[in-house]
Amino acid sequence: MRELNGSATDYQSINHDDMKQILLVCLFYALSPSLAEAFEPTTHVYKEVNGRKLELHVFTPEQREELAAAIVWYHGGGWREGKAGQFFEHGKILARRGMVSISVDYRGYAGTDPNSRDISPCIRDAKSAFRWVKAHANELGIDPKRIAAGGGSAGGHLAAALGTLPGYNEKSDNLSIDTTPSLTVLFNPAVSPVKVVSNDDVAPLNYINESTPEALIFHGTHDTSVPISTAYEYQRLLQKHGTACSVISYDEQPHAFFNYSGGKNPYYYLTVGELLLYLEEKGYLKD
Repeated sequence: MRELNGSATDYQSINHDDMKQILLVCLFYALSPSLAEAFEPTTHVYKEVNGRKLELHVFTPEQREELAAAIVWYHGGGWREGKAGQFFEHGKILARRGMVSISVDYRGYAGTDPNSRDISPCIRDAKSAFRWVKAHANELGIDPKRIAAGGGSAGGHLAAALGTLPGYNEKSDNLSIDTTPSLTVLFNPAVSPVKVVSNDDVAPLNYINESTPEALIFHGTHDTSVPISTAYEYQRLLQKHGTACSVISYDEQPHAFFNYSGGKNPYYYLTVGELLLYLEEKGYLKD
């Protein structure tokens, strides 16, 4: 098994043994869709804002003998709402391996101009959802010390924001509950987005410190929406503070290359294979 040591990794440089492991994982899930489809999420309301109920969707392992590790997912889509299902298939696979997977609904950005988005409601919702999971860890069967966060694009920004951005807390939140994940899994994350309407700096890249959690980043080299250079800069700054960060690059792949896409996208299975290897190394999965 390849050791993720915090270096940048070109997908084409993966050795034969690593490729064999990844492809075996991909083949297993590609030929066994019923195994993943057997899991259905339970839904919980984590917050109510102006009469609107915001939900999260929990995929739970069928059999557990101890508290499980968990990951809280935030969907991409330009900080728009309504795409929580983006990581449902990831959640089904992780639940089979004994990990709780949680996908979050959140409000879209405020305002009507897509070029000047006020994404503060998204950040507040992301933090509220993470705090709710931590507060309900025992009833969900989760180890509160092993709650990761993940997301793609705008959702990658929100996952990274949990452990970097100060403020942006809902008044109803219990602020004694820390929102720093145990680790982060980021797919082409927008770690350096444009400023919001109020001109606040919401770039996780600018708030990295010694408390920022380690990260695994997946990124396509031909991403024109979120340049891969920002992933390498995120890695550089984390390593500067002595924190592990691995960037796995995929040659000639564009933005959102990792999506499930009805089970027809090989890069979904390849990135899932890498994700499983990483979480296994961290002790987050059952054998």
